[in-house]
Amino acid sequence: MPRRPLTESEIELVRDRILQEAGRIISAHGYGALSMRKLASSLTLTAGALYRYFPTKHDLLVAYCLESLSRLENDLKRIAEGEKHAMVALERMLVAYSEFALVDPDRFRVLFLDFEVTRISIPGQGLESYDFLLKTVERAQAAGWLRPLPTKTIARILFASVHGVCILSATVADIDFSDARPLAAEAARNALRGLLLNPEEIQN
Repeated sequence: MPRRPLTESEIELVRDRILQEAGRIISAHGYGALSMRKLASSLTLTAGALYRYFPTKHDLLVAYCLESLSRLENDLKRIAEGEKHAMVALERMLVAYSEFALVDPDRFRVLFLDFEVTRISIPGQGLESYDFLLKTVERAQAAGWLRPLPTKTIARILFASVHGVCILSATVADIDFSDARPLAAEAARNALRGLLLNPEEIQN
């Protein structure tokens, strides 16, 4: 008796499971260790079934990166467009980034710490999210909140303050970060305070 075709929701579940397992393998062993045959075996799928979802290893990686980063992009877009106070929006965006990085360590390692992955050209990777940060910095500058520094300089300082916590948490095993999310949030708040034109004006 032939097996019934998968529903759309079932196909999406299988696809998500494939991407999640690929991320786990890359995080643990590096992109070079990932093969379609190894991935299929770990998922108890046939190689043919896997290739129906992703024709090549590169297709799989592109889908993994773009789908992961689109979630971050959507979160930052929602904050940028929904929060009227630019300084509050900046803090919320930095915290959202730290949540994205720290909630799924495998995903973070794949996107930012695997040398082979970072060398692969993936159109639009991460740029949209960074643009939302830049535009929100511009809003804060226009409102007179921030010191007279170039917009890109401020954005890089803010991003680095949180990204650094995420990197250390993922790579330095000798320091017990436990849950690094409160530390990342505090790093964001302190970086913002350090960039204020008049720190005494924003206490609440």
